[in-house]
Amino acid sequence: MYKLAIIIIIALTSACDWDSSGNNSNNTNNINNTNNSNTNNINNTNNSNTNNINNTNNSNTNNINNTNNSNTNNTNNTNNSNNTQGPLSFTVLTYNIGNPDTEDPNYPLRMSSQSYEDYIGSVIRAMEPDIVVLQEVLSGKTCDVFTEINPNLTCYDWDTRERPARRILGGSYSIVCDQREQVECIGIKRSFGQIVGVPDGDYVDAGAYTPSLPLPGCNWAAGGCSNDLCDDESTVSAITVNTSHGPFRVVHMHPMAQIGLTAAGDPCRALQMRQVFEDDIVPGEDGLVLPSDTAVILGDWNIALEVYGLRTILQPSDADDVWNQYIGCPSCDFIDHDPRDQGGNRYSTTSNMSELGQIIAIDHVVTSTNISGNCTVFDEGGDPSTEPLDSGYSDLGNLGTDRRIDHYGISCSFTLEQ
Repeated sequence: MYKLAIIIIIALTSACDWDSSGNNSNNTNNINNTNNSNTNNINNTNNSNTNNINNTNNSNTNNINNTNNSNTNNTNNTNNSNNTQGPLSFTVLTYNIGNPDTEDPNYPLRMSSQSYEDYIGSVIRAMEPDIVVLQEVLSGKTCDVFTEINPNLTCYDWDTRERPARRILGGSYSIVCDQREQVECIGIKRSFGQIVGVPDGDYVDAGAYTPSLPLPGCNWAAGGCSNDLCDDESTVSAITVNTSHGPFRVVHMHPMAQIGLTAAGDPCRALQMRQVFEDDIVPGEDGLVLPSDTAVILGDWNIALEVYGLRTILQPSDADDVWNQYIGCPSCDFIDHDPRDQGGNRYSTTSNMSELGQIIAIDHVVTSTNISGNCTVFDEGGDPSTEPLDSGYSDLGNLGTDRRIDHYGISCSFTLEQ
């Protein structure tokens, strides 16, 4: 999505907004039934007493089955464990696997090479993240409108093959995508937890709760967007995951992208960010997280915080205000884990900009304050001893810059403190 990037940097020295595109484990912690001597057996389906003791003190458990109500599932089990368990270690990955090519007649902004997809999938599966979010995934929006006859391309045999997110992540994950265009997908490793409302190991095409667009829709790739509109494809979406340590809220970020030299797309982006933290941005719709949630909020946020002063020369950025209001302040309930250099600057997360030396970090990982850990940007040497996740692909030289993934993946190792 960086067709205009070089022009903008030369014109304004980056004076714009550089934005790119376990089963039933909710019961495993319910050991606060102090009058039941068999609490250690509550997951033993052969114990005739288990039906009587599960969740006897948890009147809110059924609330988490409503995947379309973002707040009902946030705090139900927070006091169910008596803190007898130790810390929970887990890993996450966010990776925008799209590219900047808007001119491809069949695959605009999407991965078309099947061998490239196969390679990316093998790398991610080897990493085995417990939580993975993928942006700009190939969907029926692209493949349903034509018939691909080349077996080397990713839309081939679309009606009968597994969907790309499943092909990439494999069978060890439960997978859901956004409810609007199914291009933003979340995978939860089955050994880590179960997505509420989704059978263990299933793929649900539109299974992640997705708030309505806060402004009228437009088609970014076709050039139809302005500051008064929201790209149809831009989303924030969320799920709840039941784990051995209680419910996790996972929020997948991919709000509105930069439009052009004089249109940053910031009004929509700011409203979509507010949809994460606030109710009634669209009347009647709840925010996606509560301050009390154990939460991971990650993805391509399309907000480059390092260049705020430059980006606001032409227009203000309300999206930065939302970030500063909810993330990282002394009283904030959420913190960012973006990797930084010794000078405190984030590493760039957009590969097409690396040769210009400008820090453009638009992919971010944020968590609730009860989660600690470290993240790595797999870039071209900025984050020491790293390389892009696709660097080992044997046919990389033939892809061309426009067809190569234009973001760096971010991987994190976290600990939830009890």
